[in-house]
Amino acid sequence: MGLFLLLRHKLARIFKPKTYLVPERERTEPPPASPWNLLSTVLRYNDREIIKKCGLDAYFFLRYLQTLLVLFIPIALVVIPILIPINYVGGLGQQVIDTNTTDTEDSHVPTGLDTLAWGNLRPKHYRRRWAHLVLALLVIIWVCGVFFAELRVYVKIRQDYLTSAEHRLRASANTVLVSSIPDKWLTEHALRGLFDVFPGGIRNVWLTRDFTKLLEKIHRRDAIHQQLEEAETELIREAKRRQLKQRSLEEKRVRRAHQVKTESKKERKHRAKAEDDEAKRRAEDNGGLSVGDHESVPHDIATAVHEGEKPEGKGLDDIQEGESEESPHHGPRGGNGLFKVGENLGRGLKKGVDFVGEAGHNILVLPKALQQNVEGELEGTGGFDFVKDGAQPSPTSSTISEYDSKLHPEDDDAQPKPSFASETPLHASQARHAHTLSEASQASMPQKESDSRTMGNTTRKVSNLNDMYITEKTRWYEFWKPPSGGYVSPVPQGYEREDYPWKVERTKWQKFKAAIPFYHSDIEDVEYPPAFTRDYATEKEEGAEWEKWLSAKDRPHHRLALFDWTPGWLPALPLVNKKVDTIYWCRAELAKLNLEIEEDQQHPERYPIMNSAFIQFNHQVAAHMACQSVTYHIPKQMAPRTVEISPNDVIWDNMAIKWWHEWARSALVFAVVVGMLILWAFPVAWTASLAQLDALMEKYSWLHWLVVNKTVHNVIKGVAGVLPAAVLAILLILVPIALDWLATFQGAKTGSQTTETVQTYYFAFLFVQVFLVVSITSSTFQTIANITQNITSTPEVLAENLPKAANYFFSYMILQALSTSSGTLLQIGTLFMWYVMARIMDNTARAKWTRNTQLPSVTWGSFFPVYTNFACIALIYSVVAPLISIFAIITFALLWCAHRYNMLYVTRFRTDTGGVLYPRAINQTFTGLYVMELCLIGLFFLAVDENDEVACVPQAIIMIVALILTILYQYLLNRSFGPLLRYLPITFEDEAVIRDEAFQRAQERRLGIIRDDDEATALNRSAPGASDGKDIELRNLHKRTKSEADSLSRLGKLNPVRGIVHAGSWAVRGGRQVRQAAFGKAEDNLRTATIYRNERRQKDIEAQRAIGDALFGGYHDEIEDLTPEERDVLVRKAFQHYALRARRPTVWIPRDDLGVSDDEIKRTKEFSKYIWISNEGTALDSKVRVVYGRNPPDFSEVDIINL
Repeated sequence: MGLFLLLRHKLARIFKPKTYLVPERERTEPPPASPWNLLSTVLRYNDREIIKKCGLDAYFFLRYLQTLLVLFIPIALVVIPILIPINYVGGLGQQVIDTNTTDTEDSHVPTGLDTLAWGNLRPKHYRRRWAHLVLALLVIIWVCGVFFAELRVYVKIRQDYLTSAEHRLRASANTVLVSSIPDKWLTEHALRGLFDVFPGGIRNVWLTRDFTKLLEKIHRRDAIHQQLEEAETELIREAKRRQLKQRSLEEKRVRRAHQVKTESKKERKHRAKAEDDEAKRRAEDNGGLSVGDHESVPHDIATAVHEGEKPEGKGLDDIQEGESEESPHHGPRGGNGLFKVGENLGRGLKKGVDFVGEAGHNILVLPKALQQNVEGELEGTGGFDFVKDGAQPSPTSSTISEYDSKLHPEDDDAQPKPSFASETPLHASQARHAHTLSEASQASMPQKESDSRTMGNTTRKVSNLNDMYITEKTRWYEFWKPPSGGYVSPVPQGYEREDYPWKVERTKWQKFKAAIPFYHSDIEDVEYPPAFTRDYATEKEEGAEWEKWLSAKDRPHHRLALFDWTPGWLPALPLVNKKVDTIYWCRAELAKLNLEIEEDQQHPERYPIMNSAFIQFNHQVAAHMACQSVTYHIPKQMAPRTVEISPNDVIWDNMAIKWWHEWARSALVFAVVVGMLILWAFPVAWTASLAQLDALMEKYSWLHWLVVNKTVHNVIKGVAGVLPAAVLAILLILVPIALDWLATFQGAKTGSQTTETVQTYYFAFLFVQVFLVVSITSSTFQTIANITQNITSTPEVLAENLPKAANYFFSYMILQALSTSSGTLLQIGTLFMWYVMARIMDNTARAKWTRNTQLPSVTWGSFFPVYTNFACIALIYSVVAPLISIFAIITFALLWCAHRYNMLYVTRFRTDTGGVLYPRAINQTFTGLYVMELCLIGLFFLAVDENDEVACVPQAIIMIVALILTILYQYLLNRSFGPLLRYLPITFEDEAVIRDEAFQRAQERRLGIIRDDDEATALNRSAPGASDGKDIELRNLHKRTKSEADSLSRLGKLNPVRGIVHAGSWAVRGGRQVRQAAFGKAEDNLRTATIYRNERRQKDIEAQRAIGDALFGGYHDEIEDLTPEERDVLVRKAFQHYALRARRPTVWIPRDDLGVSDDEIKRTKEFSKYIWISNEGTALDSKVRVVYGRNPPDFSEVDIINL
């Protein structure tokens, strides 16, 4: 604690990075300098602010620790004053402080803290056990009541969060992941026709493909890119070292020749400072070279919006295969820190403004027919889309004719076709090869204004009504078939019965291979063009700058693995593995992989389609309804359905896993976890035996020599109190890592699902190992032998040994509390990585940039169970050894304060499960109640009177009844709260719309789009009676006459859809900017937003520290900072597969004054055009260390936006 208070002001990057090194909305005010003011600030920090800045997971974790304090403080105040006197007065032992003055005392007489526990009560005082029973029942009632109240609070907080306007803006709020989709429904039209029964319709559908092979290439490219970057950096640094060494020798020779004194320490320091200043200037100026710049990297939001909007400017259907459209360059780079990079936002957004302004101008001259339908369009799309003159419906939507007619794709070998949004490559300059179902038919079908996103439920039409019935006769022995004359299985919209163009007959061998759980479909080999112009094995480099300082053998070299599947961490062997020049080899491999990856990204149809899809609804309530409905008529199909999925949280590799594969994997993972439980039991039991050294020394004669020497004996006893807990903590380090891998292997589709699985397994592991194994083996190893001989004696052994293990858990909990809280505050791991590992490993500009910008994070799956296990142990011993309540209070109070500080000032949270771990933690805490009741039942049955007769049978029977009632209570509790723990009720939709409107007005006022008087006018118009009972906002917008529409078009300030009670989220309904665009104001709005962003960026740069300015100054990662048009473009790519979104990385090397890096860049350009290499924003200081003054050239502001 002293070190923390001393260092927290000097090392702001370690102890309070969230005050400046994160986007502004996540920042917290710097903590006070005074320790007492700091404690007061941390304790009194507003809970709603914690939710806003840290998320629900962090808040509910802190609330869980707070709930445990609420549980144990009353328990301590009530139980301890009653039970400790009852246990101690007249008990078997009276020696609370174990002085160990005699060696002849009875080992069965309790000493130390055991005199205050259950086992100290004499048999003749068996009637005192009624007090234990009554207090145990009070503890059970109190815990159950607190958990009921906590679940109610959890539901309320989660509902408030999910229905907040800020959250409803995100694509994850109304997007559902549907797994195990049958083959015949694997088209966008089929899924739209199925899910359009829910209110508001469907906005986007993203079908997914099995890009496993492409992902393997991308992962290999990342490794080779890092290897090349490190090798180039080492080459440049080594050349500079040789130059400095040569300069030093030359200066010494000159000084010796002129008889001049050697350079003084002050002069060396002055020269080093000048060189460092020059390096800083070089890293921050506009100089440097960059070749191979990939135009698909949008460095700011405006560029991404402009590139995303360009295809739509022509009309998505007007872009045919083989057609390309050139995208603008991302603009100049460099500048003072990141300030010049930040200026690109204004330039890029100007392009977007020009485009949107042009679209807004076109709207002014729209045909009157379209003007009459503006209100309907706004009601359906809510401003999330942009209305364009003559724009054709995009391939992501279907026209009425497509739903009302039978579709026949022209390709004979057509496969299930995904949506345009799910497969459009990011490279706007490349030809689009993604196929859609409507591309073949839209040319011959009339285009209509209507869009499937604005339509209600649609049904397919059939040409022959007899096709609705099963005409095949069922024979008498075909018991597995229904009777003849029933209805046929549902058919996707747009097709007739058994008319599926993608239906391909497969052989039995093909079906068998497809059913293999870990088999991936074969991808046809593709012939790629050459990626580079020369072969370094036959054509050597000549005249390179590095040759002036180094020889060829001084260049970086490495040995190649014998096989592609060989792990990279295996060491290479001389004479076995071939030795190659690292730079030459990596250049060729990187160029080849860049070419292949970018070519494959333009042809996603080469990869087999997966049986899962993301479906984005227009209304949030529709997404939650879709998850709770019975979607399909066959079990395990189109299930599970998951809502609240962050695009950054998706595990793409598991999208193709079928439900029976997932079941098989789950069984295998369960078996592995059970094996781990058995394997870990032996070392854990050994650590528990260390805590009973006194008993061991007395039992085994060969240990008596430890008792002879008093000093040695006291040291051994002291070590025995700390060593077991320390060894146990070490044994448990690797378990979360293994469980996380197993959860991913099991088939979890998202990181949140992985987290939930790890929480379940890890809690079971901790409870079995830390509590059960330790309690059972707390006496000697002979206990294990007795249990193995008679497994049915486990309950009796547990009840008998439970009081003996209390001292072990006293030391375990207090050691964990002190070590964890101090380690959390002092950031021991971060300090070690920053000042030890970083100096060894971080030699490149990118490695240093990554180290500086990545803040610590939390793996919640392995975080919650540790404290849940503490709570269970404390509950189990709350009556048997009531003193543990004090240790629990100390433990949870210290951890609550430490973690509260860390989450406010240190830890950054990029993904969030929405707090779903909290109710599971509460349910897991019931385990402590059950074991407490079981142990008390056993202890009551084992309690005897002075005549050795069982004396507490009534208490045991009452406790059995309490156990049954507790189980029933938890069942009813989960059954009552179950649906509300994850999903939203429909009662919140209307209230959420009101919040959306309030948030919309606040945002527009903040952006300067409306003034206070405009808002007051709008509110007055919407007030009751403002329109003499004829409120135009509540009229049926689809039934307006032409004169009403013309009249409405002149009311520039009027929102035509305000107050419609069935409207959806603000992302759909609250886009005032698009309505204003329809009346000629979109350009002004976007210009205002641009000015606002630039002002915020400048203000942020001036206000924050230099390091924060350079790395995160002015960047926005909140979606509410974007206009609806920008959100619409970015969301289209939100759930696109990562393999299609991966961009060509930049080989970022340091810039030097010798010209070596410039020469390397030029030679790389001559070698291949498929390598992006740059030395912009980097330099070498006086000690030949790499410094940087900006983000990497391939950094994109879009990547930090949390959609």
